[in-house]
Amino acid sequence: MLNHRFVEDVCADRLPPDVFQRYVAYEGAFVETAIAIFAYAVARAPDMEASRWMIGVLDALANEQIPYFEERYQTLNITQLADLPPQAAAFDNGMHELAKQGDFLDIATAMFAAEWMYWSWSKRAITCQISNPDLKTWIALHVDDTFAAQAMWLKQAIDRYGNASDLSRLSTIFAKVTELEIAFHHAPYEEADPS
Repeated sequence: MLNHRFVEDVCADRLPPDVFQRYVAYEGAFVETAIAIFAYAVARAPDMEASRWMIGVLDALANEQIPYFEERYQTLNITQLADLPPQAAAFDNGMHELAKQGDFLDIATAMFAAEWMYWSWSKRAITCQISNPDLKTWIALHVDDTFAAQAMWLKQAIDRYGNASDLSRLSTIFAKVTELEIAFHHAPYEEADPS
């Protein structure tokens, strides 16, 4: 994922505007799913510390992320999608189903995989020339202290609440989410160039 075409295009300042617009639409749709995912995490949290942290995440998603996307939709003239394309829908549905069926550790691992991936490639991208101000803002959101703290908290929660018997299952979840993320980042290109 760290060498995905999307990341390489961002870092080379050549991400096509239409690809970015579709990406924003898919990401905005996923934030609504993420609210449901973290709600499952709150319900299954092992203690009050974890509950409080996840409630804070829900607040940020609902009151910071959703308004961000609403503003981007207006700024970039993006229409909210009734249906996601297959690869974006697979990510959205796969993450939701994992949270619906999984326990707290499963959910923490799934979101850790996604957030660690974003934080990792965004740290590289933020050092590059990015001429699209909306894209630059998007990258900056994923390297700020709040996002980094969220990724680190999830990592530490897996260590704190998990044990050796969870390792195989959680590793499988991490790998699956990474595969879904790779496909998700293919999606805005596929719609532009289905060949």
